[in-house]
Amino acid sequence: MEISDIDAIDPSFKTLVCLNQKQTAQILGVSSSSLENWRSAGIGPSYKKINSGKRGRILYTKSSIVEFLNNTVKTV
Repeated sequence: MEISDIDAIDPSFKTLVCLNQKQTAQILGVSSSSLENWRSAGIGPSYKKINSGKRGRILYTKSSIVEFLNNTVKTV
């Protein structure tokens, strides 16, 4: 997978460098709560937390999503 593949999923992603939790969940085909669980378990794509505390915003770079997918998806 490449960044252009992410941009093809939703044209509005093309202008973004980072995606929020909902957008990232859409790309990965999981729920937002799964991403929360993955963060708690220390797995999943790398993320940045903007503002500390419970209300902090979680953002994922497109490159971290691509790296996660390329390193975890196994083909038979």
